[in-house]
Amino acid sequence: MRILDTDNQGPVRRIQLYLTPREAADLRDALDQLLDDPEATANERVLAEDGSRDISVSIVTASKLRELRRYSDAERRMFAEP
Repeated sequence: MRILDTDNQGPVRRIQLYLTPREAADLRDALDQLLDDPEATANERVLAEDGSRDISVSIVTASKLRELRRYSDAERRMFAEP
């Protein structure tokens, strides 16, 4: 698991998510959609009910990590960390 703070372009070690039932269902649906084809170059965005926050989720696989050029500089740095 890797979590990137896109505002600060650095990794985050711990987070807590507080989701409404609707937001939790949206996150579940997004993950289900990604799991249909884990090798696809895709991500899903889940919005807070009020639109003020969002979570972007994607599936990471060994083959995707071998193709690091597909990721941003901040993502590559994050994946390089233990």
